Amino acid sequence: MELFEPTDDELIAAIRSGSDLAFDRLMRRYRRLVYRVAYGYVGDPDDALDVVQETFLKVYSRLSSFRGEGTLKSWIVRIAANEAMNRKRSSARLETTELDESSGYARHPGERLVAGRALTRSLAALGAKHRLAIVLRYYGERSTREIAAALECSEGTARNVLFRGLAKLRTLMNASEESLR
Repeated sequence: MELFEPTDDELIAAIRSGSDLAFDRLMRRYRRLVYRVAYGYVGDPDDALDVVQETFLKVYSRLSSFRGEGTLKSWIVRIAANEAMNRKRSSARLETTELDESSGYARHPGERLVAGRALTRSLAALGAKHRLAIVLRYYGERSTREIAAALECSEGTARNVLFRGLAKLRTLMNASEESLR
């Protein structure tokens, strides 16, 4: 195990100098987060892995355009969210998201299927900012500060976007569940 862990800025400099090892480290550092964001949007493990691959291809090809105005992490998350939205839009089939049984929300497999479809439809119906905030919080387990960085807003605004997004999601889920029954 290596004691020295380079900063994002050091990795960027090394990648720009042609280091494949530095890019590998960057991918290892952010792949779980990118996967969680992708899965939160597309709801399918295979599609999420495809989004991860596309995200890092774009990160590699566009790294020269990264100006450091925000954090590298928030920049990568925005690319991942955009890639996932594009994947979701281009997908013709309805995806389902399994809900955690420990939540007690859906106990019967049929209810879980209906609830998963309702969640998928409802998330897809949200605006991009609300969807990103919810996906980052509940799939990516990100803090309000990290959500604010990804949305390029203040923490107070990020909390407001998350609160309003959850309220809209509840309303949409109720309506979607009723239409699926």
